[in-house]
Amino acid sequence: MPRIEIICVGNELLIGKILNTNAQWLSEEIHKFGGFVARHTVVGDDVECIAEAVKEALKRRTNLLIISGGLGPTYDDKTLEGLSKALRRRLEVNQEALTQIEAKYRKMVEQGILEKFELTPPRVKMATLPAKSIPLRNPIGTAPAVMIEYKGSKIFCLPGVPSELKAIFVESVSPHIKQLLGDLFAAESSLEVRGLPESSLAPFLDKVVAKHKNIYVKSHPKGFEGSEPKLELYISTSQNSDLKAKSLVEEVISELTQYIVEAGGKVERK
Repeated sequence: MPRIEIICVGNELLIGKILNTNAQWLSEEIHKFGGFVARHTVVGDDVECIAEAVKEALKRRTNLLIISGGLGPTYDDKTLEGLSKALRRRLEVNQEALTQIEAKYRKMVEQGILEKFELTPPRVKMATLPAKSIPLRNPIGTAPAVMIEYKGSKIFCLPGVPSELKAIFVESVSPHIKQLLGDLFAAESSLEVRGLPESSLAPFLDKVVAKHKNIYVKSHPKGFEGSEPKLELYISTSQNSDLKAKSLVEEVISELTQYIVEAGGKVERK
């Protein structure tokens, strides 16, 4: 399984002002392709912290690294500076990125949003990328996304605005993920279990995971429903065929259901 990691940048995430929905959405989309995100990292708007997080991810031989946030024109948008430091590549004005930004602002003038066109230093900042970067079109916002290849790893820097991140991911990043993962297919399902505590299920879950290759089973306690303990079992897998993935999930569900019923619990497919 290729290694994929996500780094989210922003003080607003660390202080709890903004919920980190980008990491959740990206992980969900990658899992649909049969992939699995190995790690989420959150860092503040600090060049040293960003550089350190990138270097650590690359040391873990991450095949594909997605960084979200910090690409804008303001003083606290420091992702590209941190990435530049981590990769030891100089920052330079990328002409393709500058052309994309210029087109965005000229269109704003045509639409009456701005009175006149001007490439101000903050706007040029958004086109100042690490050397050998490839700017990716932003169909919604102004700051281009960035792709960099580095020693066998692919790094994607996406805006933190969720609508922009999603649009760029679908258009420009997802094809690379599909290529990286190859013919992998994901399947998943859930069971609701009542009347059986998590500790009673634990030994059997160990056996299921040991028996079946590449199966993931996670129990989520949901408290009590009256006097009965209640929990959710989530089952997922990635296999080299859609049929194999679905068949394995169904096989595991059948084994879990039989065990739960024999142990005196109640089970319902969700």
